[in-house]
Amino acid sequence: MTNFFHLIAVYLLAVPWLAGCASFDEWQRAKIYRPTPIEPAAWPAALAKYPGITVQTLGVAEGEQIQVMGFPAKAGESSKVKVLYLHGTLRHVLQNSAKIEGITRNGMDVLAPDYRGWGASSPRLPDEASIHADAWATWLSLQNRDEDTRWVIYGHSMGSAVAVHLAARSYLSLHDMHAQFCAVVLESAFTSFPDVARSVSGPLSPLAAAVTTQKMASIDLIDEVPGPIWMLHGSHDATIPMALGKKLFEAAPSPKYWLDLPKDHSDMQTDTTGAYDAVWQQVKTRCEQAPVKAPTKAFFRQ
Repeated sequence: MTNFFHLIAVYLLAVPWLAGCASFDEWQRAKIYRPTPIEPAAWPAALAKYPGITVQTLGVAEGEQIQVMGFPAKAGESSKVKVLYLHGTLRHVLQNSAKIEGITRNGMDVLAPDYRGWGASSPRLPDEASIHADAWATWLSLQNRDEDTRWVIYGHSMGSAVAVHLAARSYLSLHDMHAQFCAVVLESAFTSFPDVARSVSGPLSPLAAAVTTQKMASIDLIDEVPGPIWMLHGSHDATIPMALGKKLFEAAPSPKYWLDLPKDHSDMQTDTTGAYDAVWQQVKTRCEQAPVKAPTKAFFRQ
């Protein structure tokens, strides 16, 4: 996401008469989200590369649907702890298989939706509201699944903001439903899109921040996420400055845990020191101790 806020500022300066117009908003959304679709004819061949994958089609709006993919834990491993993975901009779920493998190798199944506009989900130019709606529809679909399952909400990059929004909304509205989450994991996270703009756009940063129509403001909701929260960030991240991840971490309620590694934006799962895998093992162990029914704030903060 490094350069699109700079592009927004340059674009506004070059054609100021477009400021506030629908075309400018659409241009922003296209540059920010850059969704990667899969043509229907190519969908079966794309799935065939991932043995064992399951696919569920969910209706999310009249005539529109999303594809939710399930990835099994590595052979011989099974856990009642499962992970809802919310991806970032650009790449669809299958293009994020390396990140998913970083979880399944640690013995947890992964469920991963493609928001509308990505993969084989319904085509559209996404916006903040549609992305949150798709994540919420996926979450609601989990409410009637096995009551013994413990769910981890995990978001990477933009998906971290989706995860914070989902976790806050779920905690505030679904206290009596069994599929409450037992942990939140945020990787390459940030405070808000405008803050990213201020950090990466140089002298044009105030303008880029001011005209950014998509907010993804995790900083406004993080205190509503009861935790435990694990936050991971690459110290060499050239897309999201680690300082923004740290700022979000400082605003998060306890219990919370931080890990930074000398990695870039999307490659923390390639860590060979064992630290990345250790985080997922900690999450798994913590969640295996979680109660079956919706946890209380007292449990989360003990």
